[in-house]
Amino acid sequence: MALLLSLLSFSAVEASFVIKNDDILPQKTVSKIDEMGEELKAKTGVGVYLAAVNDKNETSIKVFEEKLSAKLKKPYILLTILLGSKKVDIVNSSDMEGKFDKEQILSPLPWSGSILPLITSRSKDFKAAVEAALLNGYADIVDQIASSYNVSLDSSIGSQNKTTYNIIKFIFYGTIILIFFNFLYYRFFKK
Repeated sequence: MALLLSLLSFSAVEASFVIKNDDILPQKTVSKIDEMGEELKAKTGVGVYLAAVNDKNETSIKVFEEKLSAKLKKPYILLTILLGSKKVDIVNSSDMEGKFDKEQILSPLPWSGSILPLITSRSKDFKAAVEAALLNGYADIVDQIASSYNVSLDSSIGSQNKTTYNIIKFIFYGTIILIFFNFLYYRFFKK
């Protein structure tokens, strides 16, 4: 009975898409990531994994990613954050090239990136900012992979946030352009 129980607990840990978590992500976030990862894996066969490490001794993210990705079954994508050395990276198997936009996800620009703008924000609660950044980044990767395979995910969270953000951005920049043209009109044409 104990052997069966230990095998079940081992397979439950093995099934998680958060393959390393040094108390960075709370269980509710890990559950949401597992839900999105499981649905994507079932519909496309692609595994998207996350490793969140707080070890200050781990300095080379590339070496760390090579060790982790050697254990992953292709096709895979691995999102890694080393908080100790403040590094974030995404690696993937060769068959996933061109299926998602790594540069966009890791962009430091707030209107483009889904991870770095949240981590670098001046939040009072750094742990919450990291949690939000990893969840958003993971959701962005999963959404892009689902889109490249022409499937929709019921567990997705990313597209709703992006649509709302794009609408607000359009209204903001549209208002600035209208104010500028209004200024030009009254300054030069209406005398």
